[in-house]
Amino acid sequence: MTRILAVAALLALSLVWTGCATTHDGSGGTVWVGNGLPAGMDEAALEQATSAEASREVSQVQAVAAGVHEVGARLAFTFWAERGALTLVAYESSGRGGPIGRPVDVDATLSSLRTVFETYAMRRTGEVRLVLRRQESRWAVDYESGAHARRPPEAKSLPVRWEGTPTPAIESSTEELGRLLRAVEVPAGGAARVVAEARLEDGRVEGWELRSFQVTHRGVGGGARPVSEAVRGAGVKVLLPFMEGLGPRAVRVEWVLVHREGEARAGGWVEGARVVRASPPAGLDDDAVAEYRALHEDILRRWREGVHEGFSWLARRGVEELALWYVGGVLAKSAGFWAVRGGGIVLKALRRGKEAAAGWLRTMLARLSGGERRAFERLWAKVQLEGEKALSAGERQELRALMARIEQLAASPLTPDEKDIIRAKARRYYKALHPRLAPVMDSLPAQWPVHHRRPLQYAHLLPAEDINAASNLAMVEYPIHSRINMLWDKFSRARPAPSADDVRRAAGVIDDQFGPWYHRAGGVPTMKTPDEAEQAALEALKRLFPGLE
Repeated sequence: MTRILAVAALLALSLVWTGCATTHDGSGGTVWVGNGLPAGMDEAALEQATSAEASREVSQVQAVAAGVHEVGARLAFTFWAERGALTLVAYESSGRGGPIGRPVDVDATLSSLRTVFETYAMRRTGEVRLVLRRQESRWAVDYESGAHARRPPEAKSLPVRWEGTPTPAIESSTEELGRLLRAVEVPAGGAARVVAEARLEDGRVEGWELRSFQVTHRGVGGGARPVSEAVRGAGVKVLLPFMEGLGPRAVRVEWVLVHREGEARAGGWVEGARVVRASPPAGLDDDAVAEYRALHEDILRRWREGVHEGFSWLARRGVEELALWYVGGVLAKSAGFWAVRGGGIVLKALRRGKEAAAGWLRTMLARLSGGERRAFERLWAKVQLEGEKALSAGERQELRALMARIEQLAASPLTPDEKDIIRAKARRYYKALHPRLAPVMDSLPAQWPVHHRRPLQYAHLLPAEDINAASNLAMVEYPIHSRINMLWDKFSRARPAPSADDVRRAAGVIDDQFGPWYHRAGGVPTMKTPDEAEQAALEALKRLFPGLE
């Protein structure tokens, strides 16, 4: 550990935070000085969020320290710091049980904490360890920068500009932990250790589970003593900073419980707490995991900062952003939640990467009826904003039925009406991707159609792929499109029940010959004529698919 003791050194470091690259400071962390901010956040907004994040962490650390009165007590908070965001990953308490000191100067403690968070910790990327030592009438505040540490998956990458912790989160944490601790009793005059885990998803506590209970001192005999309410309160205060993290995880909390002669209940303190991380769903590589987590964090951050009544926030989003919202939640859900009878098309499609998955879901939502689509939006928004536990039994059944419906649609041929809807969406999407071609397409729409390289009639053979993906779309002039359609007609007669591989191979042949005409309104770079391209494609298709005429 490299400890920097002087505030002057902190101020000197903060001056570095004005450039345009990331630099290393030699202590295992980095000083973040670059850009790369998400849409809607500029440098001023980042500074505001940084200040709000620091104030929130100062308040939460002070709340934990306020319950510690023994001289010689030591509290250590280990955070992951990144671009002004702080995510607690571990907490330790030692030196407890000593003599009680005098009241501390709260303002002085808050000032010291702000100095650390605002001037030093908020300007780094890496582990930062905050250490408080209880003296007779004050807290001594120190800090350490961690050696090279791997970025924890629950870590935020940007600060959040919101105040406090939602009251329901505090109430649910307190209530469930109280039920757990009511089952614990300590021998009169004795001591014990309790280990429990809080299951978290984003900023929600999904439940508590007792992991172990061990009597460490049998005491003087007599009846066992229940645990005081103060023990529960201390546990909640320690847990709250951990709730700033992202995704599914558990926090393992360890208490030391002691019963003192003459007291009706056992007291105690939290000796340690740390994150126990869940494994990501099978089938996702590291890049996909990082991409999904970044998306999920962005959506969650905007909701926390903007409108806590998240449904009204979602109501203002278009289907483009809603699809990203849905896909972003996949990482936090187990395969069991997504699994539907008949296969895993939905899960496979939503694991293809952010843009590919969102595109696929947008296309599938277009195939649902208006009522089904609104129900899906309502239910999935509730899962994301309030947690899966918020669903009633009927809502859970309804959502799973809708997922099964999407699964069924993905494997079913498109109807004529669905083809018209998807063609219209493909044209709008293509013009947004190729704005230089939009004026030509708008001037003579019938002359410049958008070609699906793998045709709409075969979408059900490739159910986990987005038929409207950018890679599957190409603007071509109508005469060229007519020749391509003629080749596909011949293919369909020769292969009335093709396989997915048959479709891919046929598309490859046609692309090889007509690719020079794709995405061009003139100046085709080829010496080949359309007749020659058509004849070459036809010969190649005949070799691949005997019987094609």
